[in-house]
Amino acid sequence: MMNLKHFITEYDESLSSELSIDPLGQLIIWSSFGQQIFCNRISSVANDVRHYTLNLLHHYVIRSVLYGENTKLGAALQKKYDGKSDLKLKHACLIFLENIYTLSMCYSQGKSGVVTTGVLGIVKARDKFAKSDNNPQLIFGNDADSQLLTQQLFLGTNGRYKTPMMNMHFFDNKYNYHLSDGISAWKLAGDFILNTPHLKKLFYALCTYLRAQLSVLRQSELTIRFFDIDSKLTQSYVQSFRSVAFVGRYAKDFWLKMTRLQEGASGVLYDVLELESSNQKMAVEDIYQQALSRCHDADDRALLQHIVHVEPLLAGITLLFSGLLQHKKQTLENMCQFWAARGLDKDTLPKCADPVINDKTLLSVLSGTAYTRLEQLIKVAKASSVTEQIKALLKYHESVMQGRGQLPWLTLSGKTLTLQVPVRALRADRRNEDWVNDYYISQFRHMLQGLWGKDQ
Repeated sequence: MMNLKHFITEYDESLSSELSIDPLGQLIIWSSFGQQIFCNRISSVANDVRHYTLNLLHHYVIRSVLYGENTKLGAALQKKYDGKSDLKLKHACLIFLENIYTLSMCYSQGKSGVVTTGVLGIVKARDKFAKSDNNPQLIFGNDADSQLLTQQLFLGTNGRYKTPMMNMHFFDNKYNYHLSDGISAWKLAGDFILNTPHLKKLFYALCTYLRAQLSVLRQSELTIRFFDIDSKLTQSYVQSFRSVAFVGRYAKDFWLKMTRLQEGASGVLYDVLELESSNQKMAVEDIYQQALSRCHDADDRALLQHIVHVEPLLAGITLLFSGLLQHKKQTLENMCQFWAARGLDKDTLPKCADPVINDKTLLSVLSGTAYTRLEQLIKVAKASSVTEQIKALLKYHESVMQGRGQLPWLTLSGKTLTLQVPVRALRADRRNEDWVNDYYISQFRHMLQGLWGKDQ
């Protein structure tokens, strides 16, 4: 079984917007199990074939230009960067190419076949056009004034797709392209790009343009306007990346080979989703159960079983916590009545915890915070009564929030529960057995819809 500890760092809650919607800190648990299947090829921010392909093209251009003997840095950039291998120069190239792409798509929005939904920075691009007499400024550099998006190196196309592409050995954390493990990856990438006519045309146009930009002599030449760029280049961007479905139709075979999403446990999920009706999406639990019934490889079955075993526990505890959020004030007895009214009792959560405890390979795939939290949630579930389960859950929640430097959502004084945040009504159609975490199925489905050339 693949050990992801060598490839990814532990999830850092301080960097996430999940704080306000993950009061039980379950994200780090379910995402760990999800990534055991998807190996970081699919995530909440990396699940779009158009951006995957765009980022690959940009890195292939930068790799070709910066390591090419014909590329010389002009005086303007020699003052700013420490040669062609300077990491900040690579950052500047990435930002510059992403900005040209986004502005090109924005300029062509409304044209037949052009779909700008999902284009990162498209709203900022529209604003730039509106405030610049339809001819926005671009500054070559890595500083904030060069970035279309705030924190573009993290939130732009490259920032979102950096980890998956590192795991595929295209480059390391500092964008060193010549890795021993990456030779075959770049060979496949080159064959793909140069054998796709419109990508080949765009590749050579971008190489020529970027090489010229790197050679400028005067500082003033680092600032250009959109219409200074050859319209053939900007139109070529639009032609190659007009929509997710269009990209999927020419890039499917390449990305399935590179990501290996059609292999192993993810491959079984691929087969299940391929049979899914376009009009009726399957429930996540049904997808995983069907995948488990189709899977015959022992290691792959274990990965799927981990999720089938752990989610009822996570969902059950979430249901109990959801009951706590329904009223500004209520008593422990009120909560016990809420639980009983749903046909649940003190044995409900322990029964959910049993498959987790009995699956001897489940906890061992976790580490750090994910491991600790799941252990703590098992203890919550195993408390002797519904009242004790509630008290244990409140202590657990308080410790999660304290670790984030935040106050708990609820307090217990005597037997009275007081909600410190707005009331959150439980969804009317919420069934006791419903899953609440999807283990990247929605993101996987989005990626596959693109690969299959279907409109999003």
